[in-house]
Amino acid sequence: MTILVTGALGQVGKALVRKLVEEKVSLIGLDKREENIFPDVKIIHPEITRKEDIKKYSTELNDVDALIHLASLITNDKDVVKSGPDSVDLNIKGTVNLLGFLPNLKSITFSSTYMVYGTPISNPVNEDHPTNPNVVYGASKLATEKFLQIFAKESKISLSILRIMGIYNIEKPHGQAIPSFVKMIANNQSPTIYGTGEIRRNHLYIDDAINAILCTLKNPKTGIFNIGGSDSPSNLELIQMINEKMGKNVKPAFKKLDSKPYDFITDISKAEKELGFIPKTGIEEGIEKTIMNFKKNGW
Repeated sequence: MTILVTGALGQVGKALVRKLVEEKVSLIGLDKREENIFPDVKIIHPEITRKEDIKKYSTELNDVDALIHLASLITNDKDVVKSGPDSVDLNIKGTVNLLGFLPNLKSITFSSTYMVYGTPISNPVNEDHPTNPNVVYGASKLATEKFLQIFAKESKISLSILRIMGIYNIEKPHGQAIPSFVKMIANNQSPTIYGTGEIRRNHLYIDDAINAILCTLKNPKTGIFNIGGSDSPSNLELIQMINEKMGKNVKPAFKKLDSKPYDFITDISKAEKELGFIPKTGIEEGIEKTIMNFKKNGW
């Protein structure tokens, strides 16, 4: 099997490529960035929004059996006019363009997001929950899911859509709750909490995210699967844990929310049953590793 990993030099992509290299898997990376951090891996650099760019790599892509599609434009913007065109170009058009150059493809793993659901009607959120995204990113991911489902059905190939909860302990986090709390508490600054701090999420540790993707390679299944952590702490509980593990006592700063806060806990039982995905890193261990990462690398 030859695997193509798009977004190979992104935060999740780099962690996945390292793991695949460890397992001695035949792979090609695709990323528009031209870093050279994997000397033993073929990395190609087409701009996937342009077919003529992809065509330059037709020979390499002809051998691809499995696609792990991570590349996307991530934004929490609700402004469709501002962010919509770029999201459509990369997340949708880029995906469709790429599929036209993978003639021997047998399976696809698509990295989608819990944001396709929008505001939950109830918790935990399972895969049958209505999809009503309220940000551009979620909408473009949902549209890409639909295109991939049509393609996979017509091509008679396996398609695993992973609706992934927010991932933490990546190398260079930006704006995520857990690493933001760690950084601020380390610097004796009050973490900002919106609302009462009681909203809950089942945050996903990076190693568990990688494991979920690997499960789709070892056990390809067509379907939609929620991928999240096993624990669902509140923001107040996260801050308390981080304080305890860092020997601090930094109090949060509270800010009012314009909208009503809500829990978002994904039901991962389908992924456990059908893919064999079981998150192995509990929230306390994950926080300890995130703190170690911060002390080692800073952000």
